[in-house]
Amino acid sequence: MKSLLMLIAALTLAGCALWPGWHWEKPGGDYGNDERYCKLQAYSGADGMVTQANVRVMHRCLEGRGWRKVAN
Repeated sequence: MKSLLMLIAALTLAGCALWPGWHWEKPGGDYGNDERYCKLQAYSGADGMVTQANVRVMHRCLEGRGWRKVAN
């Protein structure tokens, strides 16, 4: 029973991580285009490793292109 509860708790936490409590918005913006550009900026030379530093670079790039985080 204890193992089942631990499994349910782990799955619940994992599920919450998949749906953040915010999203990006920019009136009239093309997110797909800006996302591709910022990913190239943030992850070029990263050899497939995603780090918090890469994520921060990508977020700053999106913010620099006029996007802002908005709570869901």
